[in-house]
Amino acid sequence: MNKKLLNYFFLIVTTITVNAQDYPFNLPDNLEATVNINSASTETYNNLLLGTNIHHFTSTTEKNFIKLFDPITVRFPHGLWSNWYDWRRDVSRLYGEEKFDYKQGTNGSIKNVEVGLLSTIKIFDSANIKVGIDGLTGLNTDKKTETGKGYDMMWTFNMSADGTDFNNGSPESILRYNDLISRGFEVKAIEMGNECFYPGQRSSIIPNAEDYIARAKSMSAALKAQDPEIRVSIPLLRKSSWANPNWNKDLTADLSYFDAVSVHTYVGSDPDNAADSDEAYGTSLIARKLLASSINDYAKKVAPNKPIWLTEWGVKSGGPNAVSALGAIDCFLYMSENQDVFERANWFSVNGKLNTMLVWEKYTASNGKIKDRIKYPLEKSLFGSAYEITRSVLENSILIDSDVQVANLVDGVKAVSVRVVNKDDKTIVFVLNLTNKEVPFTVNIDGVIYDKTYKHKALSFSSMDEERALGFDVDPLTLINEGDEKIMLPKFSINTIELSNTILSNNSYTKKPIIVVSPNPNKGEFKIKTTNAEQSQYRIYSITGGEIQKGQFVSEETIRLKSDKKGIYILKIKNNNNISIHKIIVN
Repeated sequence: MNKKLLNYFFLIVTTITVNAQDYPFNLPDNLEATVNINSASTETYNNLLLGTNIHHFTSTTEKNFIKLFDPITVRFPHGLWSNWYDWRRDVSRLYGEEKFDYKQGTNGSIKNVEVGLLSTIKIFDSANIKVGIDGLTGLNTDKKTETGKGYDMMWTFNMSADGTDFNNGSPESILRYNDLISRGFEVKAIEMGNECFYPGQRSSIIPNAEDYIARAKSMSAALKAQDPEIRVSIPLLRKSSWANPNWNKDLTADLSYFDAVSVHTYVGSDPDNAADSDEAYGTSLIARKLLASSINDYAKKVAPNKPIWLTEWGVKSGGPNAVSALGAIDCFLYMSENQDVFERANWFSVNGKLNTMLVWEKYTASNGKIKDRIKYPLEKSLFGSAYEITRSVLENSILIDSDVQVANLVDGVKAVSVRVVNKDDKTIVFVLNLTNKEVPFTVNIDGVIYDKTYKHKALSFSSMDEERALGFDVDPLTLINEGDEKIMLPKFSINTIELSNTILSNNSYTKKPIIVVSPNPNKGEFKIKTTNAEQSQYRIYSITGGEIQKGQFVSEETIRLKSDKKGIYILKIKNNNNISIHKIIVN
């Protein structure tokens, strides 16, 4: 039987297995899990690991969504388009020639390549389609007014804009830097190009690795002369490359001109090359291992002491389903366990089509063509729910050291994944059950089994391919149990277990003020109470992001909404450097 025929039968068998919903791992019949918590060992969570790629900053609707979502980091521009970004016009356009020669492989064979997505770049240019820097400038100004600080920004700079003279001091990049500063942005983190290891994402101006390196060294030196605190990254491969197999080695022969490494890892569905996709359900369930390999087997081998900026990443096996959501959260947990490796991470994306956190719909445009758009009223996909839960637990938290005793799915991936945090004076055990079994779960704190009360919420699924869209303002978690009975983790589930009467031995961190909003739900009048004795500011927004009212208070305040509409409102409270966000329900 020839190789092609064997591959054909393998594909059939694999397809049948997936369609039959067979769980891909062998596990013990009596599966149990125990988390052992060491309360004396803590570290502050790095919020930048919750970064995202978020799009569209121009229309009122788009701006309102940005304010509603409140991204931890904004990456601008993002993706391939950043390699062709003209900051003067705020558009993507061609730099250099449409096609160019480059040196391929280890022997430097001359190959010809066309610029990637050239036809789309031409449309953006001719139609003068803006990327959105003016809108983002306004949003950043608003955020500074509201919170005292603008967005954390991840900038991606065009490596072709400065031309072919690599000794010219990168003047166009410096002018762009000065423009961003004049707009009021923070410019501290810059990616030098996007995925320039792909020939189609370079240009005739920087056709080869040596050209990229020359420009990167010039740009890095010029930017650091403006501000020594600026940090720059270079893009490295996370898998083998036919076009430039030595790319990582060549760019890191000199480690002095860059501060970090940008890596883009997609587990399961690969947007760069569909032929490299592996969307088996088991792939997403071991996503943390595949993420680790994409870093340790590539970037860390050539630049072991440089931090990773995971500025694009995603997990998807077939769609925004149960295994994709579980795998994505497990990657968040993996990064939280390796904060010495990962400095930044940006899920791709919030409101784009790729791995979207929102629900899209079809509609008929005025020209009769069927197109896609974000559905309103807003709904979130399982990626959106997974991110919401993860952010609610990890953001502004203190990570508490723990280890879970449970069987492995494969080497390096446990059947139950756990992270323990202290947040707002609460101890929360964040648990993923990656199995098709209900799992008894025990909490052990400093050698003592926890037998006091707890509050267990979960988002669980009946099958690996289950998808679930929810209203944007709907809490994805439901109450499983509240009491002191044995904890049981539903199969395929995302769990938060809030412990009571827990005293941690390390309380050296600064406690955030406790804020109580009551009654909630209410009829349009409610009271805010805070333990902070200093002045606090509040702002109230509609669910679409429009500001309703604002004010100041000390300790407590009774608020009467100026809007008489029933529904969901967003309350933001700022005191000192702390910001809290609350959903207000008016019925």
